[in-house]
Formats: sequence, structure tokens, C-alpha cells
Amino acid sequence: MSIKKNISFIFGSQIISTAIGFLSSIFITRILGSEGRGDNTIFTNSIAFSVLFFGFSINSTIVYFINSQKAKAEELLSTIIILILCSTILVYVTLDVLEYFNALYIALPPDIQSRSYKFIFSTLYFTTILNGVLQAFLSTYKKFKALSIYGTALQVVPATLYCLMFYNIISFNHNDPFKSVIIVTFIVGITSSIAILILFARLLHIRPSKKLIPVSLLRQFIFFSSMAYIGNIVTFLTYKLDFWVVDFYRGKSELGIYSLAAQLSQLLWLLPQSIATVLYAYASSSEEQQAINYTTKLQQVAFYATLIFGVAGLGLAYFFIPVLYGQEFAPAFHLMCIFMIGIIPFSITTVLASLYAARGNFKISFIISLIIFIFSSIMYLTLIPKFGLFGGAISSALAYLISSIISELWFCKLYSVSTYNLLMIKKDIFSMTKFLNLFK
Repeated sequence: MSIKKNISFIFGSQIISTAIGFLSSIFITRILGSEGRGDNTIFTNSIAFSVLFFGFSINSTIVYFINSQKAKAEELLSTIIILILCSTILVYVTLDVLEYFNALYIALPPDIQSRSYKFIFSTLYFTTILNGVLQAFLSTYKKFKALSIYGTALQVVPATLYCLMFYNIISFNHNDPFKSVIIVTFIVGITSSIAILILFARLLHIRPSKKLIPVSLLRQFIFFSSMAYIGNIVTFLTYKLDFWVVDFYRGKSELGIYSLAAQLSQLLWLLPQSIATVLYAYASSSEEQQAINYTTKLQQVAFYATLIFGVAGLGLAYFFIPVLYGQEFAPAFHLMCIFMIGIIPFSITTVLASLYAARGNFKISFIISLIIFIFSSIMYLTLIPKFGLFGGAISSALAYLISSIISELWFCKLYSVSTYNLLMIKKDIFSMTKFLNLFK
């Protein structure tokens, strides 16, 4: 399938996925309330961080190593499976260590610090990283249509379960709904892994080999992964550290409001992320000039589409947040207005980061991430204690904005592209058919 068709399909599926995810967020927020949503934010963020920290950013290098023919897919798959199993054991042991030092609250809220919930946490780590690896393989071989259908179908499962819980068709403890939400998350994690395994087996004739990748190649793999690894951890902390800081200074209830504003605003990133997914696969297997041409056009689409959807989204959010989520979440709209200042231009960073990774330039993303991490950490720890939720939103918006400016300037300098390329809009960009014809 051509890049033209892949982008078209991804666009369509992302619209459906966004709509379903939006409905899911309404039900889960209504079920949990602001304080329960705050607990859930810490839990899900902790799993996401563990995937980054213990997963060693394996996904980031799979596409590059296979497309550059540095490694055999079968041997690479076997090596990665062993790494995943070992890291899962390490995650569980780490939770025990945190408990020993009375620091388990970092990952698990106080009410769910039993052995069974540590098992659930570790299992969700395993399913999340396994899903990411298998999706990376499918992306490498450009199975974007199947991935889009899988991603959309996967959104339906939690949305359906939360809907049934909200209308009391599925009974749950209304005094402690957070535990019920964790069980749903666990079910979705298991279901998603089974589904992606079936998809992988049917679409790709790649099976684990008895051999692992050679030691010399393993060193290269670790080197490339380490650069992406450090950069991804720094990036994650840059854009998620505010949740922990808000929780520390303001508590779970205000974190619930803050996280809703962030989540609704970041729905806009689904579009540039889908573009980045397609670009990564094509830019890693194309000539450099062709990859640059793709990127120049795609960042324009990402930015202006995000701008249009962002403005429209704010208009809807003003009226519908109190109605759909409850009056206690009304302040989320004002936070969204601040978030948008940085979230809209960050669509550029998302697309450019995909190009850098595809061309093996992980160092660029790492340096940018490190700069923004230092800046945002200082801002979070300075503004949140003084200005609360608005201080966090301002800090995040400025971090996103500065990251976008640096990424764009670096792209222009590295590839000798005009600094005005983002503004050089042709009529083709407003016609999806004409625009996609550029990517035949």
C-alpha cells in the first residue's frame, strides 16, 4: 500500500479512535470523580514510565534495524522476547524494593499496594511493551491498515465496559470505583495482547528463531536503543512530571481536573502521531531528499490541521465539559486554553522527531529533550507551588512551544530547508486528494 493510501487510512481511523476515546474518557471520569481520576492518573503514568525505564526503548530501533538490514527479523524478535521477560521480572522486584523502603506510593496509590495489584501492574507492563514491539514489527512491514483497525477496535473494548459500568449493567463497588477501573484496564491489556499476537501471526511470517542476534550487533542495538532510551525518559519526565508535582502540592482531586484538561488537549496529538508513524517507516527506507520532502509537507498538514481542530475543540469544550464530565471539572476549560498554546505547535516536534529517528539521528531528539527537561523541571517546581494548576499548564505550554521552535530550526539547518517552509503553503495542502498525490 502506498504512503498516500496509508495516510488516508490512518487519518480516518484516528478520527474514529478519537471519538471512541472521548466517549470512554467521559464514562471513566463520571465513574471515578476528580479524586479517583487523580489516582488513576498516577497509576497509568507509573506503568507508562516503567515501560520506558525498563523497556529500554526497544521499539524505537526495531524499524531502523530491519529496514537498514542490520538484523534478521527472526533473530531480533527472539532477542527482544528474552529482554521483555527479564525486564518484567525486574519490574516486579522493583515494586517489592519500593515497598521495602516505604516508597511504593510512587507507583501504586495507598489503597492498591497488595501483592495482587503488584502482579497486575507487572502484567500490564508486559502486555504494553509486547504490544509496542509487535506493532513496531507490523509498522516496519507497512501493515498500517491492519494496525489502524486494531487500534480502533481496541478503543471499543474499554469504552463498552465503562459504559456498562456507568449504567450499572456491570456491577461494581461505587464506594471504591478505582479498583474496578484497574480490573477493566487489566482485562483490556490481556485482550489487546491476544489480538495483536493473532494479527502478527496472520500478517507476518516471522517466528522467533533459535538464534539470537550476534553479540557485535547486540552492542549496536543497545547503543542505538540507549540514545533513544535516555531521550524518551527525559521526554516523558518533561511532559508528565507535572502530574506528580501537582499531586504532591495540590492532591488527587485537583490532579483529576488537571489531568482531564491535559488529556482532552492532547487528543489533538493523535493526528500528528499517526502521521509520524507512517513517516517513520517510509523515511527510514527512502532516500534522504525524498524523506525531507515527505517531512516538509507532512509537518504542514500536522500543524494546520491541529490548529483548526484545536480552535474548534476549545469552542466545544467550553459548553460540554460541565455537561459531560460534571460541574467539578469546569475549570479544565481554562487550563485547556493555556495548554493549546504549546500543544498545537508541538505537532511539528512530533513529525520531526519521527524523521530524526528514521534517519538514525537520535542524538538530536535527545539534546532537545534534555534542554526542555531542565527548563520544564525548573518551571514546574517553581510555578506549581505558587500558582497551582495554572502554573503547571503555563509550564507545560512553554515547554511544548520551545521544543517546537528548536526542532524546526534544527530541521531547517540540518537539511538546508528554508526557515519559512512551514508558511510556504500551496493550494494542494487544502485539497486532500491533490495533497496525497504528492506521496504516490
